[in-house]
Amino acid sequence: MGQRRISDLVGRSAELQLIDSLLDRLGGAGVLLRGEPGVGRTALLDAAAARAADRGLRVLRASGAPFETGIGFSALHQLLDPLREQVDRLAGEHRDALDEVLQLTPLPSDNPPLITAVLALLRAAAADRPLLVIADDLQWFDRASATVLGFAARRVGGEPLAFLAAERTLAGSFLEGVRDDVRLAEREIEPLAPEPAATLLDARHPDVTPPVRRRLLAEAAGNPLALVELPAGLSDRQRRGQDPCPSSCP
Repeated sequence: MGQRRISDLVGRSAELQLIDSLLDRLGGAGVLLRGEPGVGRTALLDAAAARAADRGLRVLRASGAPFETGIGFSALHQLLDPLREQVDRLAGEHRDALDEVLQLTPLPSDNPPLITAVLALLRAAAADRPLLVIADDLQWFDRASATVLGFAARRVGGEPLAFLAAERTLAGSFLEGVRDDVRLAEREIEPLAPEPAATLLDARHPDVTPPVRRRLLAEAAGNPLALVELPAGLSDRQRRGQDPCPSSCP
């Protein structure tokens, strides 16, 4: 799973089963993972990418970023750049439209040749090799990319292809108001239950004393990122209980 530790996914067996089911059936299906910051959405996407690769799927991935929301087609460029060689196989109008995107040339998001070109490219890539399309941090996708990908996610069906996306709860994204049309099944990623939260803390920070451990578990409230990062902000003496923790850990 790349740089992710196995312990990062403790308590996520149900979500991993959902991902495995998505990869097993493909056919244009899609899942949207939603959750608060630090709850582990990206860790699950990393696991999905690794599982897809183990099955022989090709993975296309794009991650939204706040500083790119104003750059038209920046997310689409990131997603489709690995398919540059396949663009040349498309019909002239489609090829020309995608060449513009891959050069980050401004185009209207409702450009018909571009919309159908993306769909044609994904279908062609999936025909060569089953495909998983991963979109992380949808709330930060530029509007042009979001519009085109929403169109594609709605219309792809029957091909060996699946969409897996993630966004922050309540952050809002291009899917607002069109979720049923896009056909992405939603799954809310909840904080970890007490037992897996304790397992994660113990695996990553086995040196904390029981009183400090209890406080960290209470402060983190099941958030995996907090369980990993809060102890890292303490000194060795604080983790051993020899110095008091700050009023809020760390």
